Amino acid sequence: MGKYDLWLQELNKAVALSNDPEDTAVTKEVARVYAQSGFRAAIAKETELQKQLAKRRYVDPGYIAYEYATIGDKDQAFSWLEKAYTEKAGSLQYLKTVHSIDALHSDPRYVELLKKMGLPQ
Repeated sequence: MGKYDLWLQELNKAVALSNDPEDTAVTKEVARVYAQSGFRAAIAKETELQKQLAKRRYVDPGYIAYEYATIGDKDQAFSWLEKAYTEKAGSLQYLKTVHSIDALHSDPRYVELLKKMGLPQ
């Protein structure tokens, strides 16, 4: 079992705990895309579905940013990180520890965000 299979297992566990029908539907679709097209396509699909869900209910924009960072879309990642900062989203507590954004650390926008948040660089 590969690391992406483990990612999908963890996603399924988290959704099962939430017992939310919309989250369950998103996860089923992400699993379908993953099986057909792989990890990158699954993350892109999850991001798209989370953005659609955010039109109906609150979705932490930081988690959408982390997904964009995972697929290498730095501009969208920073756009969503700025939204998360504006909303004081809970996901920002993981800003310095979540590995999906490691590639953003060398970007001046990351350093600027840390400064705005009062965090050490």
